[in-house]
Formats: sequence, C-alpha cells, structure tokens
Amino acid sequence: MKGLLLKDWYMLLKYGKGYLLICIVFFAVSIFGDGNTFFVTYPMILSGLIPVTLIAYDERSGWMSYSGVFPYSRKLIVSVKYVYALAIWAVMMLLMFTVQVISRYMGGTGAVSYIWLVGAAGLIPSAIMLPIVFKLGSEKGRIAYMAVIVLICAMLPIINIGAEHAAEMPQLTQVSVFVLLPAALIIFAVSWLLSIRFFEKREL
Repeated sequence: MKGLLLKDWYMLLKYGKGYLLICIVFFAVSIFGDGNTFFVTYPMILSGLIPVTLIAYDERSGWMSYSGVFPYSRKLIVSVKYVYALAIWAVMMLLMFTVQVISRYMGGTGAVSYIWLVGAAGLIPSAIMLPIVFKLGSEKGRIAYMAVIVLICAMLPIINIGAEHAAEMPQLTQVSVFVLLPAALIIFAVSWLLSIRFFEKREL
C-alpha cells in the first residue's frame, strides 16, 4: 500500500498545485472578508473532487491497466483513493478551523461553529463521484462529473446560508455535529464499499 500512497502523493505534488493555490487565495480572502462563507465553503467542496482527478490521470497514463501486473488487489487500489479523500478532507477541516480562529482573533466574523456543516458537505462530492468513476471510468463518467458540479453549485448557496447563521443557531451546530456529519461519514463508507464492488467487476 505504501507504493500506491507514494504514487498518488507524487501526483498530488505535480498536479495539485492549482487546487492549493485556489485554497490559499480563498482562505486568505475569507480572513479579511465580511462574513462571506463562500470563500471557505468552495475550497472544501472542490477538494472533494481531487481523488477523482487522480483517477483520471491514472487512466490517462494507462496505470489502471498496467496495475494488473503488480501485486495490488483492486480493493487496495480503491482504498488508497478513499484514504486520500479522507486525508485531504481532514487537512481542509484543520485549515478551515485555523482560518476562522485567525479571522476571529483579527476582529473578523469568523465562526468555528459552522465548520462542521461545511465539513459534512465536503465529504459528499467524493462519496458520489468515486463509485461512478470506478464503475464507468473517468471518460464515461464525465456526464456524471458535470452533474455533480452542477449539484455542488446548487448546494453552495444553501450551505452558505446555513453556515452564516450557524453562530446564531446553536441547534444547527448540534445537528451538524451529531446528525449531518455522521450521516455524511456513513454515506462515505457505503460509497467506499460500492466502489470496491464496482471496480472488482469492471473490465480494464
């Protein structure tokens, strides 16, 4: 598994610079912004699509077919992408928390309470897209990819509204922590199992 993790890590270093730049710019703006949670929400949601991008590069380079000569099970290949999805999500959660604390310290409107709501939403893109891509491939999954992008764009205003009022509604924070986030994690776990099943049956 270490070899697969290193492979994807090198790919992230090479192809993930654009995502990193977007996150830095948006988080920096959010520190000095006037309570606009979009600049925190968008990078979180966008980061959920990074594992899908890694799969697309794997297929484009022929790695998916070539991987059959290595002693890697398909379950392991799928699991590595989900491990990265969780790792990226955890890093983004930490960055969101840090940014909101800094914003609050500087007299801004940063609210740590809505991080859980945005965090729950951040797990959904990977949970939806990964099973589709592992079943159909990145090329055939383009339509689904675009559909998820449209869905995310439609969700952002709703998430932002809830996030902006999270500090004023303690019950929303409780719902996010004890209902929405666990539900998102369950959906993510089910997605993981589905992806393994789909990929094991797929012809490469």
